[in-house]
Amino acid sequence: MSRADRGTPTVRTDTGFLKLGVELARGGEGAIYEIAGRSDVVAKLYLKAIDRERAEKISALVSLGNEKLRALTAWPIEVLRDTAGNTCGFTMPRIVGHRDIHNLYNPRSRKAEFPSVDWRFLIRASTNIARAFAVIHGTGVVVGDVNERGVMVSKDAIVRVIDCDSFQVFVGNRRFPCVVGVPTFTPPELQNQKDFKSIVRTANHDNFGLALLIFQLLFMGKHPFAGRFLGRGEMPLEKSIAEFRFVYGSEGRILQMEPPPGAPPLAVVPSPVATLFEKAFSRNGANQGRPAAKEWVTALETLEGQVKKCSTNASHYYLSALGSCPWCKVEATTGVILFNVYFLPGTDGSTFNLALIWAQIAAVPAPGPPSDFTSNYSAASIKPSEEALSVGRARSARVAGVWVVLIAAVILCFVVPSMIALWIIGGIALASAVGKGEANREKVQAFASKYRIAETQYRSTKERWDRDAGDGKFMSKMRELEESRNQWKDLPTVRQRRYQQLEREREKQQRDRFLDSFAIEDASIPGIGAGRKAVLESFNIETALDITHSMRVSGFGPALKEKLMDWRRSVEQRFRFDASRGVDPRDIVNLDKEIADQRRKLEQSLSSGASALMQFKNQILAQRKILEGQVAESYKTMLQAKADMDAASS
Repeated sequence: MSRADRGTPTVRTDTGFLKLGVELARGGEGAIYEIAGRSDVVAKLYLKAIDRERAEKISALVSLGNEKLRALTAWPIEVLRDTAGNTCGFTMPRIVGHRDIHNLYNPRSRKAEFPSVDWRFLIRASTNIARAFAVIHGTGVVVGDVNERGVMVSKDAIVRVIDCDSFQVFVGNRRFPCVVGVPTFTPPELQNQKDFKSIVRTANHDNFGLALLIFQLLFMGKHPFAGRFLGRGEMPLEKSIAEFRFVYGSEGRILQMEPPPGAPPLAVVPSPVATLFEKAFSRNGANQGRPAAKEWVTALETLEGQVKKCSTNASHYYLSALGSCPWCKVEATTGVILFNVYFLPGTDGSTFNLALIWAQIAAVPAPGPPSDFTSNYSAASIKPSEEALSVGRARSARVAGVWVVLIAAVILCFVVPSMIALWIIGGIALASAVGKGEANREKVQAFASKYRIAETQYRSTKERWDRDAGDGKFMSKMRELEESRNQWKDLPTVRQRRYQQLEREREKQQRDRFLDSFAIEDASIPGIGAGRKAVLESFNIETALDITHSMRVSGFGPALKEKLMDWRRSVEQRFRFDASRGVDPRDIVNLDKEIADQRRKLEQSLSSGASALMQFKNQILAQRKILEGQVAESYKTMLQAKADMDAASS
């Protein structure tokens, strides 16, 4: 291939020569060049000569192109030939301002590349990926090699699918296959394939990769088949995929898999979306059909309208049906910050007047302790009922009568032996008295039962009275506000202490940042291939900084851990502390963001403090009106039941 004066290749289309500009990018297969006078189109040139089949495939792709495909992909527009007339590349739409989708779903790179996005953006990007796949499949084209490097997204969530020359296409009866695939995105039914050239890819194969990309976007970069294996031996990621071991699914435990520590559960998405994931990653999905791209579009559009903002962290949005924010829990569990926190102007406390706010809080009068409803009643003032007294008198008379009969019978028996008949008669009288006593005992037990019921009802009503009519909630809120006031006043001191700590730890901060700049994904580590790297990422181990002796990752025994540690040590040996550098400005920015976040939360609490106290007071006073009569009556009923029980059993 000849070159022009500027050192760029000389190429032409069917309509004439093109003047190429600077090289924009280079990969293992080709290089991308600007085209003079064209800001919307670039040229892709292969680094090596291509065979006839590849040349014919490029021509076929050009013939199948349309506006929809070119709007959503890097679809070939025109065939490029060298000076000898051989196909050497093609022109395609220029993609500007996009990043690999991996940079969006990975929390660490997302905060750098997409600093202001939240979960709503991830849902929107997922929806747009599904739309792109729907258009591609609608033209009869199959992507084939779906992976995290083949989809790009802009900061407006606009999606473009690239590497279109690897797609599978049919032209007439001729099939141009997709001959490549990434194991961590290959569907289970194709995992053991060594040569993709003879495989007819289908949209259902693509739908596995599509579901996987969507899952990683919505679940903070977690791979759906990477988790902790509960059985014996190792469970490599490729084997987990081949055996349909969907870690987050309803049968995860049955399949002896559980999610990595701190991973969000499947319940962070609504049931219809969760069902799509279950179907996409199941054996039935492979045999009977996975969710198509259009199904994902419908479900994800609905999901975006079902989210709400977290009351604790303004950067967190989550499914409104959930009781609490799952992202707060993930961050607290793993220590990984999922989304950057950004503040609107005016939230830095400059307009906050603590003295005025506290005066409003202090002006809310306390409801005071509740009235003592027991003062109107005492045990001495409660008279037992006539029924209880009657049972008590009958019991006393019966007991006395029995003793009289017994004593008289014994005396007569000794004095007048011939009066044994009287003894028999006394026995009969005694038996009759005992029978009557049994009936009376049941009445006594009934009074005891009434007392137990009355006592239980009183305790229940009293607990509600103490909880809702007492001043505990009001006083607890007041103490909380006092603590918030003290913390707000102490923020400058906290900031100073934290800054001084950063100064003391400059060497550590420099070392950590140096280690954090070396991604495991880009490293060549013996025994750590793409599958194992994906597992590490699912366990939040992504850079040299994350590698420690204490890390616990499914499938990584001592030998693999030591290989990772060897790599980390080789990286760390290159670190040199620069004593002339002060505290890193990024650390200061992060510190100020944390302080600003604390200030914002405290000011929100204090600003709503007076209204919260007034609300508590009004609720307490209202409950007193409702409950006072109930608890007093319940108390009186219990005292009456106690008096009746005592009288009946006396």
